[in-house]
Amino acid sequence: MNLEDITRLIKERRTHPTRFFNDKEVPKELIRQLLENGNWAPNHKKTEPWRFIVYSGEGREKFVAEVKDTLEQAQQNGADVPADKVNKFALHFRKAPVAIAIVANLDAEHRLPEWEEMAAVSMAVQNIWLSATAAGLSAFWATPPFSNLLGNPLDLKPNQKSMGFLFLGYANRPFPANGRESIEDKIVWKD
Repeated sequence: MNLEDITRLIKERRTHPTRFFNDKEVPKELIRQLLENGNWAPNHKKTEPWRFIVYSGEGREKFVAEVKDTLEQAQQNGADVPADKVNKFALHFRKAPVAIAIVANLDAEHRLPEWEEMAAVSMAVQNIWLSATAAGLSAFWATPPFSNLLGNPLDLKPNQKSMGFLFLGYANRPFPANGRESIEDKIVWKD
């Protein structure tokens, strides 16, 4: 690996909406390797705050049904849960062969600020995403507006927070780069 290879990989990473995914199965060993790469993200105090729940096959539909039941109950208790967002969430689970719940397992001793733990989880997701790109997979990270209501379906502990879902699959077509504005507009040099 050299700098040019990693630069190309970073620039080739894309967000592919799940509507462009096909039904091709993602091998379990490939998913395991992606998660292993996520496990090597940097973080302070070696808390390793990332946790992943992988949904595939029938597990996707079972989880969506549990989420819908939870959200219906929340609505009965006064929560505002837009039906269109719930339907969109369910569609992502149906279109993507793999859905990975991203969970921040916050340090129970509070040795670090929460934002640092969340940043570490985000770096783990970036490792997974770049690895998925290298393997020819497409990815889409979505955080539904009702994430805070998913504690029971995700079986979250009191020190855990949902950070959304990373959907993986193979795309039916390449997705064009949206480009970036010049880095020079984002740097202040103080020599």
